[in-house]
Amino acid sequence: MTKGLNVKGLCKQMKSEKYCLIWSLKNGVHTITNRKWLIDFESIPREVKLMLLSIFGEEPDENVCLTKFHYSDEPAVGVAVPGARDIVKNAIPAKKTNYLLAYEGIGNLRIFKTDEHFVHVQERYLQAVDDNQGYQNIGSVGPMSPLHFEDINYIVLPVRIPNTEDLLTLKELTNE
Repeated sequence: MTKGLNVKGLCKQMKSEKYCLIWSLKNGVHTITNRKWLIDFESIPREVKLMLLSIFGEEPDENVCLTKFHYSDEPAVGVAVPGARDIVKNAIPAKKTNYLLAYEGIGNLRIFKTDEHFVHVQERYLQAVDDNQGYQNIGSVGPMSPLHFEDINYIVLPVRIPNTEDLLTLKELTNE
């Protein structure tokens, strides 16, 4: 079991996104993504593997990328999704705040803070992160770069927030 991973939450995320998932295998590392979040496994937890097999019906071979979209589910051979460690490098430490922002048309956004910026992430993509242990080693390169949960090799793309008034209020609340 991976410390910091909420297996049931990840399975719930995958089930709700089952028509836009990608599962690839490269150098023995399984990568699962819906293009808004991504997670890597050298050894997939049993519950996650069962969920993936129920969606895809098979496991990818080395250097094969299985896709499940409304319009296509053809495997791509010789193509693999880059892993979390390949995408996020030299991350600045970030921490979870207690603040949620309700954003029309998107839903609740969890706000994370680094020394330099705030990162807004859809709360529904954080189901895979264990509330007790998953928020300890987080990093981000910039406000529009993926948020990396290092302990579980999980990344989530942020949401762009155009309203700077909200950011100014948040800076006041967090004593910045």
